[in-house]
Formats: sequence, C-alpha cells, structure tokens
Amino acid sequence: MGFGDDQQSFLRYCQVERRLSPHTKRSYEQTLDQYAAYCQSTHQDPYDVQSARRYLYALYETDSATTTVAQKVSCLKQFGKFVARETGVEPLFHGLTSPKRRKTLPTFAVPSEVEQLIATADGQDDPFLRARDVAIVEMLYGTGMRVAELCGMDVSSYDADLAFVHVVGKGKKERYIPIGQFAIAALDRYLDVRQTCASPQETALFLSQKGNRVTTDQIRYVMKRLRKQGGLHKPLTPHSLRHSFATDLLERGADLRAVQELLGHESLSTTGRYTHVSTERLRAVYQATHPRK
Repeated sequence: MGFGDDQQSFLRYCQVERRLSPHTKRSYEQTLDQYAAYCQSTHQDPYDVQSARRYLYALYETDSATTTVAQKVSCLKQFGKFVARETGVEPLFHGLTSPKRRKTLPTFAVPSEVEQLIATADGQDDPFLRARDVAIVEMLYGTGMRVAELCGMDVSSYDADLAFVHVVGKGKKERYIPIGQFAIAALDRYLDVRQTCASPQETALFLSQKGNRVTTDQIRYVMKRLRKQGGLHKPLTPHSLRHSFATDLLERGADLRAVQELLGHESLSTTGRYTHVSTERLRAVYQATHPRK
C-alpha cells in the first residue's frame, strides 16, 4: 500500500470508528493532501519524520497561524498512530511537536448585539427567511449548540411539550438541552412557514430556500449577512453565540459543571476558559465606571 491508500483507510477509520465530525474529517483530508503534494513536489518520503518537519517549517515560512500548524501536527500524529496500528511498526511522526498556542479569549456577542442580530433578521422582507433566521440566532444563543449540531437537527429533535431539543454532538454523543421562551416562540413561528419549502419526506429542521438541509457554510453566511446588515463591526460567527451563551450563564451564577454539560464539553478545563471571559468583562466594566479605578 502507498501513502494514498493509507490516507483513505485512515479517513474511513476517522468516519466509521472514531465518528469524527465531517468538518474534522475534511480538515484531516486537506492536511494529508497538502502534505502528500509537498512530498511529491520536493521528492521526499512522506513516511519520513524529517519530511514532515520540513513540511511544517515550510508552513512557518509562509506565516501560517500557530493554530493551523498545531492542527496539522495533530493530524499527522494521528495518521502515524493509525499506520503503526495497522502495520505493527513504530508510530510515525511521534517526535513532532506542536507550537505553543497563544491564549486568546473567544469572540462573543453581548446581549445588545444578539438583539441587533435578531432585529435585523426579523426585518427581512421574505417571510421564510425572516422566521428561519430569527430561529437560527435564537437557537444558537439560547442553547449554545455547535453550528454542525444545529444543521444536524431534525423536526423530531424539538420537543415542544418538554421544551427540550435533542442534539447529536461530536463523536455521535447525544445530549438534551432545555430551551427558553424566546427560542420556543421563534421555533414555533418558523415551523409554521417551514412547510412552504419542505417536501413531505424532508426531516431536517432548518432548511434552505430550496428545501434542503442547511449546511454549516450556509449558517455562517447567514450570520455574516445579518452582522453586515445590522451594522455590527465585530466579527461575530455562529461559534461566537456559543461563547456568548456560556459567558452569560456563568456571569449570572450558573454552575461550571452544568455549563459543561450543556455545551457538551468532555473536559471541564475547556469550559473553564469562559470564566476568564467573564473576568475580563467585569474588569472592563470596572475600568469604565469606577471613580477610583
């Protein structure tokens, strides 16, 4: 087997056994394609760790972000472990090290900015887009779910009687998230107009105007459009609303472990970074308002 065959076997393993998200699988595929192309153009052995190091150095020379390089290191090491497991050799790329990532606070929207997004969505002329886009913003902010989780929801995922939504997250892990009155009202309003675009056999909750299940790129485009139309200059994305959900809950006294469960985080330390966001917001308020700061 050659590198291309090992790559395809690895990607099938990621999809079937590890159940990685389509986004992660696509990222792995792009990295391995780029690495293979680099090795071919420079006449290097793709299984040699020195080839991988030269590839990473080439990325540094093009000023690639440290997060990008770290993701590619992770992909190569995961690929190397897979090949070792399949062939019984020592793990490839074991000696690769990731660059130190700068700790940055996530971008989030304050409540007034969320309200501006909703008002912009609600001001659209098209009845379907108006109801759908309001529901999208309300759901992202009201549940903290990932954009891929939102796209994966079916109509049956929404339990109106219990006011919960059923979400399938990373690794096909399931969780139930309560939703508030604003998200419920937005969903009910959207469901009334959803039938204008949906075919009888379509199960997806959120649809495009063509009646197909929305994609993550389409949701990101909706956010970008609403942000621009609403005059918001902050680079808000669907993930920004997930950050906002967590930050606002913690600021109002929510238990860290409860927020962890709502977000679907495996590690409490991942959720813990939102406490730093809350601290920074409090510091900003203090600096702006206290007379003896």
